[in-house]
Amino acid sequence: MELPNKFKEKIINRYGKTGKEWLNGLDFIVEKYQSKFGLEKVELIEKLSMNVVFFAKSHQFGEIILKIGAPSQAALHEINIIQQYSPLYTAKCYFFNTDDRVMLLERLFPGQPLNHLPKTEERIKVFCNLANHLLINNYSPETFPSFETLFYKDVTYATQNKSLYVSIMPMITFANQLYQKIQEYHLPKYILHNDLHHKNILQSKDNWKAIDPHGIIGERCLECCQFLRQELTYFNLEPNSIRDFIKLFAQYFQEDEILMLEFLYIYVIRKVIWYIQFKFDSSTISYNIELCKKLLYLLEH
Repeated sequence: MELPNKFKEKIINRYGKTGKEWLNGLDFIVEKYQSKFGLEKVELIEKLSMNVVFFAKSHQFGEIILKIGAPSQAALHEINIIQQYSPLYTAKCYFFNTDDRVMLLERLFPGQPLNHLPKTEERIKVFCNLANHLLINNYSPETFPSFETLFYKDVTYATQNKSLYVSIMPMITFANQLYQKIQEYHLPKYILHNDLHHKNILQSKDNWKAIDPHGIIGERCLECCQFLRQELTYFNLEPNSIRDFIKLFAQYFQEDEILMLEFLYIYVIRKVIWYIQFKFDSSTISYNIELCKKLLYLLEH
């Protein structure tokens, strides 16, 4: 199996020795499940994130996705949360193994992502319907990580490594203060998908289903942030365009538009901290810093 060099570099940069060992063992895992389920036409997908994903055909399940999770808790959280979702709103999970971090999943057809819908309001309606059906309010706090814990951890990392973040420390400080203020509202918290953007919402016949959940505990507004961040790439990032879009979205999602702006700012700041820590490309970092500046302007005016 030939994996892209950039993918291997990303895994090793993120997981070090554990990542190297995981990469070295992938062929064995693929052969193991290819034999177990008699998989045919096993094809590595072209664009990999942090997991290895194949299209394949199974005599038992038909067209499937074979997904091997990276060596982290995140893969286990995905396996855990997908068991709690209704197959009406997510791809079915036919089989999983937590030791190998493996899942056999339903392959969705036609599988077009949400950004193929041409109209903004159409995309918003699909997202809001799906997001509301995926919220889980019964959970044990120790089962999944919380956004609160991860956010404060990232802020602490940035504070302890100020030389990396000197140009944006005031923005990070403001985000920290803003989230502390929001915590005083004692908003309800849920298990969230936490990566519910356009490419993780796929057309399945006449419906739309979610894929690739992360599983995190947080406030309802946080579920929207990945979608909002991607949707804003379709605009020119002018403050008035952002304000009008957030206002429209807030009406459909039935949330306060200022609260939506606050959560989006906090969410994107955390992404920037993470991107800098793990040495993402400069264009990704610059774009998200610029987005934070625009959101900050809107919050201050």
